[in-house]
Amino acid sequence: MTLLLVLAVGTARPLAAQGGSGDPSQPTMHIVQANETLYSIALQYGTTVDAIAAANGIADVRYISIGQQLIIPGSEATTGPVALAPVPTSVIPYIVQPGDSVESLARQYGVTPTMLAAANNMFLPVPFYVGQEIVVPQGNPTAVPQAVYAVRAGDTLGRVALRYNVAAGALAQLNDLSPSSPVFVGQRLWIPGGNRATRVYDLPYPVIACQLTPVPSIQGQTLSIHLQTATPATMTGMFMGYPLQVMTQDATQHYAMFGIHTFAESGTYPMLLTVTSAGDVRTSFELRIRIDDGDYGAEGISLATEMQDLLQPVVIEPETDYVTMKMSGFTAQRYFSGVVSLPSDGAITSYFGTRRLYNGGVLDTYHSGVDFGGATGAPVLAPAAGVVVVAENLPVRGNATIIDHGWGVYTGYWHQNEIYVAVGDVVTGGQVIGTIGSTGRSTGPHLHWEMWVSGVPVDPLQWLQQPFP
Repeated sequence: MTLLLVLAVGTARPLAAQGGSGDPSQPTMHIVQANETLYSIALQYGTTVDAIAAANGIADVRYISIGQQLIIPGSEATTGPVALAPVPTSVIPYIVQPGDSVESLARQYGVTPTMLAAANNMFLPVPFYVGQEIVVPQGNPTAVPQAVYAVRAGDTLGRVALRYNVAAGALAQLNDLSPSSPVFVGQRLWIPGGNRATRVYDLPYPVIACQLTPVPSIQGQTLSIHLQTATPATMTGMFMGYPLQVMTQDATQHYAMFGIHTFAESGTYPMLLTVTSAGDVRTSFELRIRIDDGDYGAEGISLATEMQDLLQPVVIEPETDYVTMKMSGFTAQRYFSGVVSLPSDGAITSYFGTRRLYNGGVLDTYHSGVDFGGATGAPVLAPAAGVVVVAENLPVRGNATIIDHGWGVYTGYWHQNEIYVAVGDVVTGGQVIGTIGSTGRSTGPHLHWEMWVSGVPVDPLQWLQQPFP
């Protein structure tokens, strides 16, 4: 999504020049011109979108019409240029991250939520989603919080200040409270101590940071989640109708990886996360995540007559069920680390996600891996460490090897000429595990390389550039 903000640059014109009475004792009236927004008009007169909207009874700041007369509060008619107050004069592009809210971004950049909404032609409450492209006005923040905290049972201002190691007076002042003010469960408190470079997370305690990679997410790719808590906790979650497989390290670092199916509909999906801390205290919150189209191509495959039987469901389905079972498990130990390497030095002849039809049939399937061309006997390499869980001949996939890399990550190698490993072998990255061939349903010597994450085939080439989790 691309958002365009058009700023009308100019000087204020007196009432008389716009068809009014010209009485200098009256508030300035502005007649809306083409391409103007409330935000650009506010900049022009040194006021705010909130003030203009309130003075004119405008409920939705996105909509004004050419020729509409607006009262500009706090201004006097003048025949000369208006001296602009120190209000935002520029905007920057920004991609919404986990923990962003209209309030946290407004505070971080020194503007009001209404100004932020108006700059993006939205209305409050702004429906942000992770990966959304917006523009952010740049203001002059006087105090930037480091986080926002949702008050829980038994909290007081003093206890919250102690928890974050900040002064109780500063906490009260930032939230327009007195040090003795009571607080109520669910009340949101801004925690002082940040600066312009500090990322302000609008996340419920004990969550203090959340990172999703990549943003935006794409069909057929792996989505990685990293959640950090201030205290020891456990995490569970649901996304796109499936539970997240969560790995926790050091009691406060929580990781999950999710394979997005290549046929998933593009759009915005809710991810529900629940954090359980000491005393079985549960905190749930939702992230809205955008899934973009993978823009995959299409290709046709012609099989020889003697291979026609390998297109029959009675052959394909049992083998697919077997491979799915072998590549959908979860091992608590992680063998991989950082980015993976290529399993072959051959040229790529077919990419993951390509929509396919066989022998002029229907375009209703897709390529679930990456193909590498090569001569029969060329080496096949393990791209990362793991344990071999399959090493056998299959009717469609030919000589096949499957490696479990831990944490729900598996790789498969089809159509090999020879297999050099056996079930139970522990392999290392770069180890030769077999050779390229043309066994099974194949039109010539090549290696078909697959990767599955959380039981879903994903693009393995993403893992060559992005370390997980």
